[in-house]
Amino acid sequence: MAPTTAPAPPPRLKTRKPTGRIGWPLVVVAGAEKTGKSHLCAEFAKSDLIGRLIWIPIGESDVDSFGQIADFDIADEQDGTYRGLLNTVRQAVAEPRADPAKPNAIVLDSGTILWELLQDEADLIARSRAAEKAAKQKRPGPSADDDVVIGHSLWNRAKDRWRLVIDALRRHDGPVIICCRLDEVTEFDAHGNPTRNRTWKVKAERSLPYDATVVLQLRAYRRPTLTAVRSLVMQMAPDEERNRPGLTLDGLMRELGMERNISAQPAPFVAPQPEAGLDEFEREAEQRVKANEAAAEMRRYATERRLPEPQDVTRNITRALKDDLDPRRALLMVRTAYTPNVLQRVTIQTKQWGDVDADTAITGLLTDLGYTANAHRGSTPGTPAVRASGSDASSPATTSEESPSAGKPDSGEGQAQGGDQPSTPPSPAPPEQKQEAPARASDAEATAPAKPPAARKRPKTRQEVQNERVREAVMKEADYQARVHFTTLSVHLADVMPASGLVEDISTYDLTEFVKAARAGVKEALVAAGEAATIAAYAMVPDGPCMNIDDVFADCQMLKGAPS
Repeated sequence: MAPTTAPAPPPRLKTRKPTGRIGWPLVVVAGAEKTGKSHLCAEFAKSDLIGRLIWIPIGESDVDSFGQIADFDIADEQDGTYRGLLNTVRQAVAEPRADPAKPNAIVLDSGTILWELLQDEADLIARSRAAEKAAKQKRPGPSADDDVVIGHSLWNRAKDRWRLVIDALRRHDGPVIICCRLDEVTEFDAHGNPTRNRTWKVKAERSLPYDATVVLQLRAYRRPTLTAVRSLVMQMAPDEERNRPGLTLDGLMRELGMERNISAQPAPFVAPQPEAGLDEFEREAEQRVKANEAAAEMRRYATERRLPEPQDVTRNITRALKDDLDPRRALLMVRTAYTPNVLQRVTIQTKQWGDVDADTAITGLLTDLGYTANAHRGSTPGTPAVRASGSDASSPATTSEESPSAGKPDSGEGQAQGGDQPSTPPSPAPPEQKQEAPARASDAEATAPAKPPAARKRPKTRQEVQNERVREAVMKEADYQARVHFTTLSVHLADVMPASGLVEDISTYDLTEFVKAARAGVKEALVAAGEAATIAAYAMVPDGPCMNIDDVFADCQMLKGAPS
């Protein structure tokens, strides 16, 4: 039997109250050449706010000299690779506290060289790919002086690798300082043109200032300037700059309220897990393959003009209802694949309504999904949508010349959203919807106020006219596709239907992409129907919109009995 109740509700949301504690600061110390960035970090090793300072040098060779200022630990046993640097950062974060009452501090020197390493990796990969492509085409590859375009995929790879380092540092139970170089660059206007103005820019991955608690710039020797602060204790306007001569990192940490956190637990930090998205994408791809195979099998019954077994329909409806992503969309896919014309001829057994045709069962399940969604949100649900127009298992099946939706309102589809089981299920046989007689035009004209003259519309541009012609052609093709599958246009376009439920609200881009993807299934249906002339014409349509789609289907005999 097909289940007639919506899936179980999701687990209740777990929340917690804010602790009010101040998170460990992530400070970016960006300075021009020889302005005292490293000196400032070395002085912080003497602070009584921390128990130990771990210094991770990247491309820096004079860290040992700062041992004359303070005592700290250098983590330089690495091979200079990104993976070696990432492992060093993770090991530093995992180091236990030297003093249980005081946190460890980490200095990453420098973030600029780390980002340059990732840029160089991307450049080398791009050059390697260009050389391989040139070798296949038997032409010279790029030389060391030639510019090579680094594609978006490589830049995204570099940003992802940068993000792994930053996320590891944000998990640290203590303060983090990232040293970077500071460049004075030309300012550009809103149109991308250079101006005469100059501005200071942190030389690192562009998102670093957003991740930082404080950005401290050293534009001149030992002359700190605060340019960005994210703190409720030390507030500063977004565009404000504060020159703070004599400011040390110890004083800055105290102003940020770090001494209140000495014995506190680290703030919870949940980093995004893109790897999980990859696994989910692969699972979804497998599910799409299985769903497409199942849909092709279901469509075969409509094209071959025969009925499926009731137990097969029941199994597909049950599987759709158990879909963990979107049971409503899965149910609509079952209806679209089988077509309402076929489903109305198949009687299945249900727990709630007894023996009904499969199309009525799907409509009822869609209604239940919307009803239980309202109940789960705690709102007062309205009257459940009508599932069927009083038809039962003994009602005559709709003929192929009749519209698949005749006598069956569409309100049950538009309300389905998913949710938990309602305390009171909808009645199994809701009354038939009644259409109210429209008001007479003469009455409306008599009561309506006089309208001001309509504003004169501007003439349409050539591009707007062309866009309308393209949309009209694509919509025509979608309508032909729906008729080939013996279904309605709204059911055929269910996968791209917006929340409004109106075909007119589907964007031209989504409509075009859907029509292009559906052409293969239409060709299969035409082959099964023996429409040789239409198949030959349809095979010649361009990859984009077909502006003469009426000519393509002019001789299609199977459309004579399809719903229009």
